[in-house]
Amino acid sequence: MQRIKALAFSLLILVGVSMAVTNFVILPFWASDIVSRERQLLQRMLAAASGPAQEHVAHGLPASLKSYLDENPEGCIHWQGTFYPPLPPSGPSCQHGLQTLMAATEHTGAPPAARPALSLLDLVSGKYLQVALADTPFGPVAASMPLTQALRPLWVKERVILVYLVFNAIILTALSFFRFLRTYVLPIDRMVQSVENYQGDGVQALVTEQSTNGLGRLSRSIEAMVQRIEADREKLTQTVGELAAKNALLQANQREMIRTEKLAAVGRLAAGLAHEIGNPLGVAQGYVQLLGMGQCSEQERDDYLGKTLRELQRMDRLIRRLLDYARSGQGMPTWLDPHALLAGMVDDLAGQPFLKGISLTFTPQVPRCDLLVDGEQLRQVILNCLLNAADAIDAAGRRSIGKITIATAQEMAADEGQPLLRLTIADNGGGVPEPLLETVFDPFFTTKEPGSGTGLGLSVSLALIESMGGRMELHSREGEGATVLIALPLAVQGEADEAE
Repeated sequence: MQRIKALAFSLLILVGVSMAVTNFVILPFWASDIVSRERQLLQRMLAAASGPAQEHVAHGLPASLKSYLDENPEGCIHWQGTFYPPLPPSGPSCQHGLQTLMAATEHTGAPPAARPALSLLDLVSGKYLQVALADTPFGPVAASMPLTQALRPLWVKERVILVYLVFNAIILTALSFFRFLRTYVLPIDRMVQSVENYQGDGVQALVTEQSTNGLGRLSRSIEAMVQRIEADREKLTQTVGELAAKNALLQANQREMIRTEKLAAVGRLAAGLAHEIGNPLGVAQGYVQLLGMGQCSEQERDDYLGKTLRELQRMDRLIRRLLDYARSGQGMPTWLDPHALLAGMVDDLAGQPFLKGISLTFTPQVPRCDLLVDGEQLRQVILNCLLNAADAIDAAGRRSIGKITIATAQEMAADEGQPLLRLTIADNGGGVPEPLLETVFDPFFTTKEPGSGTGLGLSVSLALIESMGGRMELHSREGEGATVLIALPLAVQGEADEAE
């Protein structure tokens, strides 16, 4: 609104200045016309006063000229060599101007020609209107009057004209302002309000009339743009829906991949477990047979029952651990001690056939710490790494000297933020060729023989570690073994205690 007021004020000044300039351009022409008429009146007055009917007046100023001086006290007359009123001693005056005019008239025998027109400067310069007659019975005569006095009627009318100009300027400015307001400002305001209030359900017509000016074209362009936005929004909504469905399908496939890889690892564990359960099962059967013969003493019976119970508990423990590995969770993070998890896995897997003849050691290098992760998922990642390490040692023919080392250490994040637990699983197998290091985490990539692996182990493990907020890397040189590095964020001091 302030801009509109400033525009109206500027328009008022512009109109006023334009009309004033027009007036001042015309003013000299009006003044020249008035001066011309006054000159003619003075000439007729001098001619009448010095005509043949006045020849008997030998001395003194005629009555008509005296009356003129009475009516125009600032004027003066040169009559029969005398100035009326008398010539002042010095300084510019009406008489001094007439003196110069009379000298020029006596020198040339005729009065100088009058200027054809006046300028604005002449109107305010204090000059005089002078008229002279050379051939009269009384000799050269002249009369003079100030231009301001001659133009006094013009200045009276000019005040009326200025009032009229101001009134017209105000009227024209008001009309122009309201026209401008209706034609430009209000339509622009409607455009701004429509765009600001746009809620995705279209906008009203921005210009009510079918205007063909720039605003009309702008309005129609905005409406066309809004229609395109609506169309694009519908397409975007449809695309988002499709992406949501595909994302849900992708997540389902990812969960299925994780489950498939877990079952593959559990299958290998089950194969070893069958052999491991056979020993305690045979022992328990032997004790049961001895008890069934009924030839043992009370003490022997109690001893056989105790040993049978211990072997059955051992089988139960082995089966429960297998079920723990095969459990299908929903990825619920909980606070856990990674060292306890790793130590338990080393104890559980030490007797597995896939690790027979291979040294498996765990070397923690940091004090007790806590991770907020899903324990089953972390166990699956570590199991996949151990299986890959054992397979690499077998492929290199180094089972008799095979060695797998699990170690933990602490490091700081690259941005000096939350500390990380660095978990490494190193083996002395054949390693991975350098050209293949960039593809080992790709789904279905494997260096094993067909039917020996799914190619999903490292890919699934990488996805699980990244979902925990960590990172997973593989470092290897061909013939020198490989090291899997897993970095997971440690609990900030106090978080684990609060969780407990």
